[in-house]
Amino acid sequence: MDSRPVYYFGGNVWNGYANQPAAQVVNLSTARTRFDVSGSGIVAVIDTGVDPDHPALKGVLVMGYDFTRDSPGMPSEIADLTQPVSPAVSGVPPAYVNQSTAAVVDQETATVLRPYAAFGHGTMVSGVVHLVAPKAWIMPLKAFTADGTGSMSDVIRAIYYGVQNGAKVLNMSFSTTNYSKELRRSLDYAVNNGVIGVGSAGNDGKQILVYPAALDNVMGVASTDYTDQRSSFSNYGQDLVWVAAPGESIISTYPFGTYAAASGTSFSAPFVSGAAALLLDIRPNSDESQAAQAVSNARKLGPELGNGRLDIYQAISALSTAH
Repeated sequence: MDSRPVYYFGGNVWNGYANQPAAQVVNLSTARTRFDVSGSGIVAVIDTGVDPDHPALKGVLVMGYDFTRDSPGMPSEIADLTQPVSPAVSGVPPAYVNQSTAAVVDQETATVLRPYAAFGHGTMVSGVVHLVAPKAWIMPLKAFTADGTGSMSDVIRAIYYGVQNGAKVLNMSFSTTNYSKELRRSLDYAVNNGVIGVGSAGNDGKQILVYPAALDNVMGVASTDYTDQRSSFSNYGQDLVWVAAPGESIISTYPFGTYAAASGTSFSAPFVSGAAALLLDIRPNSDESQAAQAVSNARKLGPELGNGRLDIYQAISALSTAH
């Protein structure tokens, strides 16, 4: 609720966003001060789109693509408010964005607003990337509609598009329980082209596998609270989680130039994607393997949360001293 304006890498943002507890938990300011990093490269955010006019984001956005409408340009989330949400393709299990709860609407009871349950999701995910790596470019790739669903074909197209248009990091705050050879193939293509993949672990609160996070060429990210406890909603397990990051009461950018707080593994993943963009400041040619190894230098929390809770200072320190 701290709406006092503070200067943040090129513009004013809310103090509650720039100096939120989650940023302190992952040692963001320490890493930034010690290593003089602020992010580089393009982070492709495969999600519901973005608010292209948000004051905090508009200076770092690059043109993307709206795969739900097959339209190039800047995929605005606002457009979803003016036309019906498309149903999922019949016979094709959809993927879902991994938002758990939002301060804007109560998604469990607001049935009238169900078609817009994930409205603002892409803007919030992009805002977390920007919080961590404020000088990295963000490429919004809209593969999901405002109800939070997207077809696997659009997701796969977005992955190929991001790689072919210069993305160095893919943020994938969505999941499906269905293994897809085509999804695996697209992410193999990304890794072979030096792209770093990050996926959210999902919000079922179970030890299950969801994709793309469970693929071995993607860093799966679980959610923790401010005290490094696993969030009750977060999926877990060694075969799913590479690392954890804060995912409760995360303050981020929201459509119409505003801010909101939300919880979910969707908002844990972009902390790792932003950290990957910071690693590119140290080693511009960092790939998935190098980034994953650096990120694995985390605060150990137990086997169900992989390598532990993200520590950006330790990750950058490990990469800077690696041969």
